[in-house]
Amino acid sequence: MNKLEYYIKYWCPPLWIVRAKLRIFSFSHFLFERYPLSDKANVIANQPVFIIGAGRSGTTLLRSMLVASGQIAIPPETLIIHKLPARFQVHRGLGWEGLVKSLIPEFESHKHFYLWKSNLASAYTNAMKLPKNERSLAKLIDVVYKTYAAEQFPEATFWGDQSPIHTFFLPNILSIFPNAKFVHLIRDGRDVVASLIKMNGDASLYESIYRWRESIIRVNKSRKKIRDMNYLEIKYEELVSDPETALRKVSDFIGIAYSNTMLDYWKLESTVENKVYEHHHNLQKPVFTSSIGAWKTRLSEEQQKIVNNELSGLLSELGYK
Repeated sequence: MNKLEYYIKYWCPPLWIVRAKLRIFSFSHFLFERYPLSDKANVIANQPVFIIGAGRSGTTLLRSMLVASGQIAIPPETLIIHKLPARFQVHRGLGWEGLVKSLIPEFESHKHFYLWKSNLASAYTNAMKLPKNERSLAKLIDVVYKTYAAEQFPEATFWGDQSPIHTFFLPNILSIFPNAKFVHLIRDGRDVVASLIKMNGDASLYESIYRWRESIIRVNKSRKKIRDMNYLEIKYEELVSDPETALRKVSDFIGIAYSNTMLDYWKLESTVENKVYEHHHNLQKPVFTSSIGAWKTRLSEEQQKIVNNELSGLLSELGYK
């Protein structure tokens, strides 16, 4: 891919552009009541927590650690929520019942949904019963995730999402959950690139560089719309070097209690990604630090030169020498 192709692939178009495109195929959206994207009735007691960051930055590790406490339900990544605002607005012509029947299947049909080990039948029923003043895209998503939580983490008081792709589409996420909390996991860009190349091959070098750099830029841009109290930045190196301190910080931020079981994630059934994906095989063992600085041996001299040249400014800004 060239740089234009990377830009198009990770472009987050304004919602009005997506809506205009989709409405070409839908002329019934004027006929029914319009429901809001966000929870204007304030019926969602606990706002969701989104773990964001470039792919291969440790977001899946953090998910596995947090859910090990049983106090928060975060399913394996689905890559769905950022797509829903435009679809919800375009298909409002279907009425509330039509929205429920068209949007919940977006989760069920995703290739990663089987990892949820969840049956969303009750989500349909509960969403249909919502009073008119409580109907919104935010509440519909809330019903889906609470259904998952009730089945997999019955003691959980919070739910969250961990999908690295959402890092590129934060305006869409914020249009649904403007008061959500965000845990931004940052890792040395050179190690991220090295890990992505290991997973996708040498031909992915420039795309990997773009993904890491753009993820940082997109989050920084969206920070203006996120209240300081709703944003927490954690370094991957901090998480693996001193996991208890990092997890206590994240737990306090979310509003859950730190538990030593978080460090036992690798023993628990709630950690599932390592069972199906080779690039998550490290989740089957305790946290380790040997991956810090792995780029020095994983990347060739030429690759190191390219990565350092491309990312030097941002690396220095983030404290990576």
